[in-house]
Amino acid sequence: MRVLAGDIGGTKTAVAIVEADARRLTPKQQRVYPSADYESLDKILVEFLDGVERIPPVACFGVAGPVVAGKATVTKLPWTIDERALTRALGIPTVRVINDFVAAAAGLSYLRPRQLRRLAAGEPESRGPIALIGAGTGLGQAGLIWAGRHYVPLPSEGGHADLAARDAREDRLIGFLRERVGRVTRDRVLSGGGLAQIYDFLKEDRFAPERAAVARAFAREDKAAVISRLALARRDRLSQEALRMFLSIYGSEAGNLALQYRATGGVYVGGGIATRILPAFRTSEFLDSFVRKPPMESLLARVPIHIVADPSLGLLGAAASAYWTMTEMTRFSSRMSVRFRRR
Repeated sequence: MRVLAGDIGGTKTAVAIVEADARRLTPKQQRVYPSADYESLDKILVEFLDGVERIPPVACFGVAGPVVAGKATVTKLPWTIDERALTRALGIPTVRVINDFVAAAAGLSYLRPRQLRRLAAGEPESRGPIALIGAGTGLGQAGLIWAGRHYVPLPSEGGHADLAARDAREDRLIGFLRERVGRVTRDRVLSGGGLAQIYDFLKEDRFAPERAAVARAFAREDKAAVISRLALARRDRLSQEALRMFLSIYGSEAGNLALQYRATGGVYVGGGIATRILPAFRTSEFLDSFVRKPPMESLLARVPIHIVADPSLGLLGAAASAYWTMTEMTRFSSRMSVRFRRR
């Protein structure tokens, strides 16, 4: 089945036509657009579909923001996305709009072993709840619950929940951020912008002085990218400590999510940042913070943890959701036809 899928984020929007079935998702045409360059999603989609001979009969879009009654406002963009409006604009009969991490959760079952990096083997519980977390432009979260025959994704806006401090330095970090941004949420820290905020805090907290060469690099490049590169190369003490603190808070929040869902089926770490700093996850900060939550340490030590090494998970998950939407509609139509024939 050909489906149209999209992963809509504050930084970029990925769109693809995908051949989908119950076991495999194969992108056929795919493009990535800078979201801020367009005034709406339908402008991107009309451009993408221009010249496409066979427009798919079903589409699904994962959106970085809450979805209510088929409508979504993108958290970090001035876009409102509406299923009915997209149906009219595109001429596609069936359009679904879902949260981007609900889409990503739907794509987990399609991943192959080569697309995952195991951080902790754990002792997975068969059909146990699963949690997904991912830092990128913001912080996304979702759960998966076994529903008798398959897993059902559960949406979450936990990235916008309040950030809690675990020690005196994190108390100071929250105070620093409160002065800058007001209410301090989890995605204020666990995001690309959050890594830069941690760096600025550590500089003000006098962990180490900022080197002139680093300041010049900030003027030329994305600040979080510079910090990550220098930290991974161990070329700047302040950047190394910023990444270490980021990973410690990230591991703690992943552990919080595991407790909230009792994710004995596993925790998966997605998002754009994880793939860029993958070597850093092998250090102790993330895993230690994940487990160190007495009196629940023995439970968390049994939770498997995997990094999703494929950055297109959200796009593939949207394609999977489109496929299963059409499949369920076809099954429903077949059941109704049989019932009417029997009358």
